[in-house]
Amino acid sequence: MNSTIAAWYHLNSIPIGIHPESIDSGTIIWNRLPKSREKNTSGVRFRVLVLPLDFLDSMAWDVAAAAALLGVTMLKLPYKASSGSVNAEGRNIRIGLAAAIGASGLYLFLTGIAISFIWPFGAISGGLYNVLFGGVAALGGLLLLAISVVLFLNSSLAPVSYFAVVVGIYAVVGAYAMVRYGLTKQPLVSALGYLAFAVTAFLSVPATHSDNRWLRWLFAAFAFLFALAWVIQAAGFTLEHLQPPPPA
Repeated sequence: MNSTIAAWYHLNSIPIGIHPESIDSGTIIWNRLPKSREKNTSGVRFRVLVLPLDFLDSMAWDVAAAAALLGVTMLKLPYKASSGSVNAEGRNIRIGLAAAIGASGLYLFLTGIAISFIWPFGAISGGLYNVLFGGVAALGGLLLLAISVVLFLNSSLAPVSYFAVVVGIYAVVGAYAMVRYGLTKQPLVSALGYLAFAVTAFLSVPATHSDNRWLRWLFAAFAFLFALAWVIQAAGFTLEHLQPPPPA
């Protein structure tokens, strides 16, 4: 039985037209798609949609910015672990950092939730990339929002560091999966990006529980390495997204 189906999906307010040309004996051929993947299920070959737009490039830039902001926070903010607060002289920079980190966290949280619900990578490897990117982004965004609120209220950062450790462990599991199963185009590079975040998260515990400047310098150093790793990945994502399609 042959029929023509027109379906419209909207992502980021941009309509994506899907025009399956025919349905014949369970074989579905999707034509005129910007991107597609071929799958084989129970001996039936068919082509399925891969949404041509995702948030990975902007998310990666956001992660890099957040990492740099965390490094600056630990170096510049006159935070006293003993009192769990910032002195009056640091009020302006405290509020400024709270706003910047909060904005970064909000975007990361929203895009992570969007990936978790929209599943833009649903046709790739059964959708595992939605879990790999969406989950850690949503939790990382929540972590940044928590840091932002604590800074704004001028409260102790120590309890937030415990949350950071849990999210860091999640990132370690993701990094291990990348290497073990060969996920992403460059598994080692992607895994290092996750591990850089995890190490920074783990170091947040001693850095927020002590006034030792060397512990804070160590945290800041890994935070900036974390930022650098994600700048490299972000540049790769952006260049890939901006690559013109091959001539028809």
